[in-house]
Amino acid sequence: MAVALQIDTAQHFTCSQCGRCCRRPWEIVVTPSETESYRKRQAQRWYRERVDAAEGTERDPFELIPGTRGFHRIKKRDDGACGFLSPENRCRLHEELGGPRKPLTCRMFPFRFHPVDGAVLVTTSFCCPTTIANEGAPVSKQLNDVNALRAEWFAVYPEKPAVTRYVAGRTLDPRSLETLRQVLRRMLERTEPDGTRSLRRNALRMAHTLEDLARHRVVKLSDEAFAEYLRLTGNHAASSDKPIEPRPPSAVGRLLRRGFLFVVAATRLQVENKGASGLRLGLRLRLLRLLLHFHGLAPGVSGIDLGAARRVPVDPDDAALQPIASHYLRSSIEGLGTGKRPVLEELAVSFSFLNAACDLAAMKAAETGRPVDAALFSEALMEAVDLTHADDRGAVGRILGTLAGGPEALFAFAAR
Repeated sequence: MAVALQIDTAQHFTCSQCGRCCRRPWEIVVTPSETESYRKRQAQRWYRERVDAAEGTERDPFELIPGTRGFHRIKKRDDGACGFLSPENRCRLHEELGGPRKPLTCRMFPFRFHPVDGAVLVTTSFCCPTTIANEGAPVSKQLNDVNALRAEWFAVYPEKPAVTRYVAGRTLDPRSLETLRQVLRRMLERTEPDGTRSLRRNALRMAHTLEDLARHRVVKLSDEAFAEYLRLTGNHAASSDKPIEPRPPSAVGRLLRRGFLFVVAATRLQVENKGASGLRLGLRLRLLRLLLHFHGLAPGVSGIDLGAARRVPVDPDDAALQPIASHYLRSSIEGLGTGKRPVLEELAVSFSFLNAACDLAAMKAAETGRPVDAALFSEALMEAVDLTHADDRGAVGRILGTLAGGPEALFAFAAR
């Protein structure tokens, strides 16, 4: 039976073979059948233990993932890349066995599948530079390939649709969810009287609307009354010409934003230094220095410098940066309703990643003397969003959801 796919019709993607996904510190999971097949074909012949080593190893390139039923991961080589990545930026498993025999995890990227009511929502990872640049063929023109991946993925990783919630205790039916998407799209695309567009002003309008919908008396409305309230107030807020009062983030909001950035920086530091022996003393000391730095008691560490982030202004409405930030936010709105988090939390995390990207870009600009251009901003956004793949147990995801702070993340973005 055919399954309806909800796809972002504005998203483009064709793999540019840049190799970034093969060099990231994520675990590359292989299924039991894939592991057995690779071992039978003696895949260790195509594996490199070091970037400068000759091809081939006597060691098993696959290690069992504790707590799973036969799932393995590909061991990383000394520089953190997949050991099957060739000097020519090609996957040796792909070259020797063909594309369909490459690990399902790799063939899936950058797509993710989320079962929803009567359909499957397809999202696209912004850890990929081609996704950020929105280059290649429209994803909507790749339905056959995407649907085949969807079927294969759920055959290995079956998942039931989750209940979509706006916040805890407030469910959203598919019609209300689409109403919310439409309202947020209109707000995101709003232009000023002079024809220009300000993402910060539009984010402020979103923040006020989302905050209103999260009020206790609104959340407790009946399903029918909530849907009607969302339709009336949301569409009015999206079309109203009444100026929106600026509101700086609260003291709690500022604290949460700093906490979110700390978790991004600390998790990135741990993942990039992840080894078989666990946390080494040097890494522990860097994490301690990082914590002290966020409390103003030590200098920056590993490229993280809060002072630099304050000194270098990053305006998401800059002509070079706005298309990137706008595309990311539009995609985030289209991907609402995965069920992994309440919808308000999903949006807050997206804006928090964007805030973190602005801070990381400012730090990098201060460190290198480069301006914050499109390339630097794109790399900073990818580094922030990388955490969505590095968190294999969900613990970091839960922490980030809490630290995002709901509408406070949008108020923080609007106040940049």
